[in-house]
Amino acid sequence: MKLSNNERHVLKLLLKNGRVTDTEISKKLGITAQGVGKIRKKLEDKGIIKGYSVRLDYSGLGINVFAIGLFKFVSGRWGRSEDRDIKERIKGEHIIATYRVPEGDVTHIVVYGFRTLEELDDYFQNLQNQRKEVSELKKLYIFSEKSLIKDSAEQLLLKVIDGME
Repeated sequence: MKLSNNERHVLKLLLKNGRVTDTEISKKLGITAQGVGKIRKKLEDKGIIKGYSVRLDYSGLGINVFAIGLFKFVSGRWGRSEDRDIKERIKGEHIIATYRVPEGDVTHIVVYGFRTLEELDDYFQNLQNQRKEVSELKKLYIFSEKSLIKDSAEQLLLKVIDGME
């Protein structure tokens, strides 16, 4: 997909600060605020911008323990619509992200966040007791918030945006 020079610049400024106003962007780019608004709307309509969000500090909210779970979901035990059932079951409050793995002994990778190790332990004890017939936890990696080195795709997205000429 190709983007105009102004579209790329608007997108990059929004990526760095989703709260930046059209007026602030217009001053930086030397175009009207109305023009920026049209560019923003166009990017939203194309589905390039899906929304605007806040970056929160996990530890500031008391989330200090993370886990990455490698699962094998047992095919055929979910009912009529396996994909839909799996999507419903992985909407838990502790789940940060879920990825489907196309092949191998692991079918899904799930990233979790917890306040304490006790909370993590309770969660996985209940999970294994309730879902042992439909999913198998192959491996669980546990780490603290201090081990989190990078949690943003901003650099990747900026590089991709630069290449959308």
